Amino acid sequence: MPWYDIRASQYGTIIVIGYAYPFIDQGVLESWMPDLTYYYSFSYGFTPQGELIPLNDERALQTVKAHGVPPLMVLTPMDAEGRFSSELASQLLNNPAARERLINNIMAEMERKGYHGVDFDFEYVNRPDRDLYTGLIAETAARARPAGFLVTAALAPKTSTDQPGLLYEGHDYAGIGAVADLVMLMTYEWGYT
Repeated sequence: MPWYDIRASQYGTIIVIGYAYPFIDQGVLESWMPDLTYYYSFSYGFTPQGELIPLNDERALQTVKAHGVPPLMVLTPMDAEGRFSSELASQLLNNPAARERLINNIMAEMERKGYHGVDFDFEYVNRPDRDLYTGLIAETAARARPAGFLVTAALAPKTSTDQPGLLYEGHDYAGIGAVADLVMLMTYEWGYT
């Protein structure tokens, strides 16, 4: 078994992930603790130059660590209005120095705050940036795994490899699945009107 705890059940391996904003109600957070495999701290942003935008999640981290639930930092390309930004993702992905700076900052932040890993939640990646996105996850995993960190990715829920649409075209299931430790399909995307 790897260092992280994957809970087994009669149905096989079940992993329960809880994404939460740092301002989550303390009572709600406490009620999740018995059922979570991982707590995903949502979310770190970044600049086009690869600098992390800080996240004040210390209270939530203290709670989950006290309950033995491993926290992961979530990384998202969001603009100032809190929307996923294809442009921000593209600027970073197409700049090798910025990607390297971002990976260095991720590694430092995981060490500093005691995260068990990082989750890549890049939605609306442009099709031309697809391989660069997979490469960013692979580069991060190559650095993170030897240091004992987990690397995961949230993927758009596709029904086929060539499904059209900005949400889908930038996610290479096979490529990301080969480089990430775990992936999560965002089937909740199908729940919106």
